[in-house]
Amino acid sequence: MRSVLSRASRNFLWRHPWQLALALLGIALGVAVVIAIELAMESALTAFDQTRKAFSGTATHRILAGNGGLDEKLYTRLRVEQGIQQLSPIVSGYVGLPNDDRFRLVGVDPFVEKSFRSAWQQQNSDTDYFARLITEPGTVLISEQTAARLNLKVDDEIMVATGNGEQRLKIIALLSPSHAISEQALSGLIVTDIATAQETLGLFGRLSSIDALIDDEASETLAQIRRVLPSDALLLSAGEQSEAMREMTRAFSINLKALGLLSLMVGLFLIYNTMTFLVVQRRQLIGSLRAMGVTRRQVFQLIIGEAFWLAVAGTTIGVVLGMALAQGLLHLISGTIDAFYFRIDAAALRVTPVQLGKGILLGLGATLLAVLPPALEATRLPPMTVLVRSRLESGVRRLVRITGLTGGLLIPAGLALALLSGKSVMPGLLGIFLLLFGFALLTPVFTLLAMTLIERVFGRFLGVLGRLPARMVSAEISRTGIAIAALMMAVAATIGMDLMIGSFRQTVQEWLQGTLRADLYVSLPGEKKSIAGAAGDRQLKARLAAHAGVQMLSSVLTTHIIADEALTKVSVFDLNARARRGFTFKQAAPGGVWDRFEREQTVIVTEPYAYHHDVKVGQTIMMRTEQGQQPFEVLAVYADYSDPGHLAMSQRNYQRYWPDLGYSGIGIYAQPGVDLKQLEDQLGQSLKAPQSIRSSQAIYQASMDLFEQTFTVTETLRWLSAIIAFVGVFSALMALQFERTRQLGVLRAIGITPIQLTALITGETGLMGLAAGLFAVPVGYIVAYVLIFVIYLRSFGWTMAFHVNVAIICQGLALAFGAALFAGVLPALKMARTRPVEALRNE
Repeated sequence: MRSVLSRASRNFLWRHPWQLALALLGIALGVAVVIAIELAMESALTAFDQTRKAFSGTATHRILAGNGGLDEKLYTRLRVEQGIQQLSPIVSGYVGLPNDDRFRLVGVDPFVEKSFRSAWQQQNSDTDYFARLITEPGTVLISEQTAARLNLKVDDEIMVATGNGEQRLKIIALLSPSHAISEQALSGLIVTDIATAQETLGLFGRLSSIDALIDDEASETLAQIRRVLPSDALLLSAGEQSEAMREMTRAFSINLKALGLLSLMVGLFLIYNTMTFLVVQRRQLIGSLRAMGVTRRQVFQLIIGEAFWLAVAGTTIGVVLGMALAQGLLHLISGTIDAFYFRIDAAALRVTPVQLGKGILLGLGATLLAVLPPALEATRLPPMTVLVRSRLESGVRRLVRITGLTGGLLIPAGLALALLSGKSVMPGLLGIFLLLFGFALLTPVFTLLAMTLIERVFGRFLGVLGRLPARMVSAEISRTGIAIAALMMAVAATIGMDLMIGSFRQTVQEWLQGTLRADLYVSLPGEKKSIAGAAGDRQLKARLAAHAGVQMLSSVLTTHIIADEALTKVSVFDLNARARRGFTFKQAAPGGVWDRFEREQTVIVTEPYAYHHDVKVGQTIMMRTEQGQQPFEVLAVYADYSDPGHLAMSQRNYQRYWPDLGYSGIGIYAQPGVDLKQLEDQLGQSLKAPQSIRSSQAIYQASMDLFEQTFTVTETLRWLSAIIAFVGVFSALMALQFERTRQLGVLRAIGITPIQLTALITGETGLMGLAAGLFAVPVGYIVAYVLIFVIYLRSFGWTMAFHVNVAIICQGLALAFGAALFAGVLPALKMARTRPVEALRNE
């Protein structure tokens, strides 16, 4: 009997390739999106770890400094005076090539590095060029891939631009990848010795970090190092550093994965719809088999078996599609991390069995979960009941009331979970899923009510033909309801995401327009760790101030200090009255801010920093200085959307405890009536690479371009969800085409023309899209509210105003209506060509 059932199952599936293809497509798309996000995100983060291992090797700890880097005498003190041998000094910074490529220049002690088994040395053990790095000034190593890409060879010279000016470097050897490090990680590095790196980057007498190789049990050695460290240095384990980087991007990662799961959730409705059709279409066969003695268990096993093999095939396709999609997403995700969190030098797609396993389990589990309801339905009904379609629909009507009640309970539960779950991102996202699922369960109820109203209104003016489209939607609610629910979810997510992105875009636009108070901005990139380099910055500022077209200047230094025992980004400002008006305070101490900001030991903090560190106005932040721990009072919290959070202090306060490192940027305020373009050209002549000058309008446009790039990932994933929902509607309509053959035959026999029949079916699909769109609008508003005031606040610490855009609502309605109409074109044409004789042959 089992072989007969299996043969019947295979024959049926092969005779309905459309349904088979749609089921596979629904599974494949959902799995592909989930896997693509997982692979791209992990590949980007792994690139950071790979780059660290490229020159740190097996180092277990790293000594990092705040502003100005580490004094190289600390290395001597630790190694000679304290007798700690497993240490490796590192000097690193970023340099640019004339073709705008960016590389990390890493200076090491090649012979000390051997004990760390650095990845760049594992297959590059020729001690001859190690010695040349030390004895020949300006010599470097680059990877074979970089040399091939730039058409370089050994003994060629390259010109690099740094904050210390342009430097000429000579290539003495090429690095080969090893099993421990990928070619992509090596391709982002230029390796040299300590002295050359210090000279090139202008970091004379300074180190960027010191790597240490210390056993886990050597606690006395760790304590010994900590006793010797100056107040502006920290000792971190390699694991702590990697985890800190991953923690910074955790909220970003969770948001992306939630979008992937949303696509899979929409796909669940598609799979359920398709599998329900495959069951219902065989209701006569199943009824006959049950009447002949086939047991409920055998029917259940038959349907689950079909679903399992469909899941295997669909998941396999999804894995392949996911890897292709991940390659495209990797560039977008890496760019976002690079812009907002930390630099990623070279990211390449890396596929691991664990990541693929997650996608496979999701695909199989989602499919089997989606097929359970139709499988149980097929086994629960008596044989004769299965043969009657009307009994199925009447049972569905009862089920609609139950699901509507369940949806009504899930919606407040989702809202409560989102709003009352503290600062955790995951419960907030789970709340959105519960909201969407609850509204999806309410969709059939809303559809039936809407169709009843439409049937009455249209029937009054258009007669019987006016009533039929709405009545047809209601009569087949077992599948039209599911298709409308899937489309509603996708459109609601689209409206919610668009409202959120639009609100964020307008908030950022207003913030940038208020913040960019200067007419021109000079950028002074480079590693701000050299006191000697500060003199050049001060001279440049003096020359700019002396220009006849310049009215006044402001400046900022971006550096790091140790605040509350963590390396913290700090902006050091020298502000004029106009520049101060660019700060929008969310909270502020009474009695004014700016006078105390300049004269007292105070800081102001960005909104993300205040949110993530639970800092409020009036609290103090302890900072390490050469004079010991110093308290700085928080005067105000101000809006900032440029990074995950930082502190700001006055230049006077900073120079009281830390060395002057120059400037990262200078704001230029022109004299009234001056031609800004001409002034920009004049001042640009006094700059040297990589220094640059740009107008506030150019910076504004570049910032908005970065904003759009950041949300490209979200846009891509949102449209994938919409495509999956479109496939769901198409699947439902194709299923109805096969089931309505006899109904359509009767309509044709009583005089309905093909054009009228096409209009009838098109009207039905249009009503399905209209119902999905109308219900999606309020749902989209709720989703947008939770995204803005819960998810993005918890993820990034940003607050923004809710900006309503009527165009977004119209686009959502048009998307739902247009997608449903387009999905119904092929079924409508096929139905219109149905011949009455063939349709009524079995009546």
